[in-house]
Amino acid sequence: MRTEAHGNGSKTACMTFQLVGITPDVVSEAQWAIVPDLFAAGLSYLYVRQTASEPLQQRLTDDALKPFQSKLLLPFAMPVGDFGRHWKEVDRIAASPGERAFATSVHALTDWPTLAGRIELVYYSPVFASVSKPGYGPTMSIDETARQIRHIRQQADELPLLIGLGGVQAETIRQVQDAGFDGAAVLGTLWQRSDPVAVVQKLLAKLT
Repeated sequence: MRTEAHGNGSKTACMTFQLVGITPDVVSEAQWAIVPDLFAAGLSYLYVRQTASEPLQQRLTDDALKPFQSKLLLPFAMPVGDFGRHWKEVDRIAASPGERAFATSVHALTDWPTLAGRIELVYYSPVFASVSKPGYGPTMSIDETARQIRHIRQQADELPLLIGLGGVQAETIRQVQDAGFDGAAVLGTLWQRSDPVAVVQKLLAKLT
């Protein structure tokens, strides 16, 4: 935990390390059913990484998920509900300077400070070798990543929360925290296990 600047410039003391889930391209009925349990276990947000469709919109607004709408991040706009907007890179590039979203992804840490005031959560990847994408791994060590994060924090007064993505597991999540990230995101680690709720609990148990 530490004090950091949010994208809106406000300071929050003892910021809790964020754990963000990312859905696979196809979400089964059984996976949808445990989403409330994932949040009850301590998941901070869930990025629903799917294309907009009428069945998906109906699912997102059903009674079981209504209490968690503000924790669901979507790559498309919803006509109703309190959902967070995730910008894909193409959407971010096309957006006007005055537009804002809740989250987006970058692959260069130098892009992180440029999003201050427009974005709340910035995913940086890959931190480690990806669980869901074999052969996809980082271009620098976690120690070098930590040095770059420290340098950027020293130079910038206002920063979005930085979320480490790619290869985060129970054995590595403390390294993400110690490197200076504000949170971690998991995809393969979460869904390629028989009990995703237990995965969330195990990941959080490794944090300080």
